[in-house]
Amino acid sequence: MVGRQFVRLRAASVKSPSRSGGAGFTMIELVIVCAILGVIALLTVLPRYVEYSRARQTGDAASVLSQDIGYLERFAQNSEPFEGATIEIDSADPLKYTCYSGRPSGLDPQSHIRATLFVRSFSDVALGSGPLRRGTPFLFAHNGSIQYVDHGQWADQHQVVTIELRSRVDDKRTAGVSVNPFTGGITTP
Repeated sequence: MVGRQFVRLRAASVKSPSRSGGAGFTMIELVIVCAILGVIALLTVLPRYVEYSRARQTGDAASVLSQDIGYLERFAQNSEPFEGATIEIDSADPLKYTCYSGRPSGLDPQSHIRATLFVRSFSDVALGSGPLRRGTPFLFAHNGSIQYVDHGQWADQHQVVTIELRSRVDDKRTAGVSVNPFTGGITTP
């Protein structure tokens, strides 16, 4: 009896399986289903990611602006006397600014703009309230102080200045950079 069972098993295992009733999927069908699920997942996640990255750009712009101000302070301190540095707003909405070595001769007759150090632009960020605006550059002196003209007069260097940035995508998102013109201290709350 053992021999007969073995033969039957052997004979049954040699037969080719029949595809009756569609039992199973081919590899191509599985790949197509996975591709469709991937496209659906991408279409649901991508808009949220784009919205997140655009809204986050305000904080990133504040961080970059504070780093640039710190760089210009160090650049001015390490430059020749009366050279200094300048940050000037090219566009408030969207935010675009240029950083120069030197200071405008119209504001500082002992200096002049020498070269462009770098230009930054943030397409989804606008400049909010604060003294840094188009036509009011920040001037960085060799002694480490920051000077600017506010409403036609040199501003007091003994008060903290806050530069507000706002998102062009979401009005609720704002960021700020606080600068102490006298000590050169920079904070991003």
